[in-house]
Amino acid sequence: MRLIMAEVFNSWQGEGGSVEGSAFGRRQIFVRFAGCDLNCLWCDSREYIDASRVSRWRREVEPFTGRFEYRRNPASLEEVVESVLNLDTGDVHSISYTGGEPTLQIGPLKALMGEMKELGFDNFLETHGGLPEFVGEVAELTDYASVDVKDESARATPDWRGLVLREVESIRILKRAGAKVYAKLVVTPRTRVENVRWYAELLKGLAPLVIQPKEPMEMSQGELMDMYREAALILGRKNVGLSFQVHKYLNVL
Repeated sequence: MRLIMAEVFNSWQGEGGSVEGSAFGRRQIFVRFAGCDLNCLWCDSREYIDASRVSRWRREVEPFTGRFEYRRNPASLEEVVESVLNLDTGDVHSISYTGGEPTLQIGPLKALMGEMKELGFDNFLETHGGLPEFVGEVAELTDYASVDVKDESARATPDWRGLVLREVESIRILKRAGAKVYAKLVVTPRTRVENVRWYAELLKGLAPLVIQPKEPMEMSQGELMDMYREAALILGRKNVGLSFQVHKYLNVL
């Protein structure tokens, strides 16, 4: 079993805010997969989009030190499991599978998540959700999930509306399997309030929503609160939250 990896490291989850399903502020081991089938304008992992160009991956040699050693891709399942176990500090909330887009490597992802469950870890899936048929293959292994709702302004794909509907279907699949799930919406000054209302209608009764301004932040607090209010009027007072990439302010990965 081979995986095209980007990195494995120990840090805090810096996104998600306070809604149910979030692991914000929790210690996690991050397993970042290379490769993504979308091309969002604000992608902060752009160097990992094309998996064929990621010839090496890195693993932190000691937890939370930011010191890495490099290995060649593809990685073996055993290498990745060993890397995770080496970074277990005993206070780890869950293993975060992120990217890129981890579900593009669904066979290796499923094998790794299964191995981690057997070793006693909870699994936290971070996905754009655009591949519900693959999400369904790991739903039973998923304890927590952050599923993107890609705003029109991300220009992730020409079929923006179709992508959003697939993302919502992924949330539905994960919820049915018993995972604690929230939707994450990255917004910009170009995000239209009517789109926020549409996302909220799709998520009503299904999952909470966190609204996360693109960093560096370009919007006013007033714009952000308008979007928050419109979403909360549909989803309910307790089903909307703000999310910021707090790990960047702390200067950690």
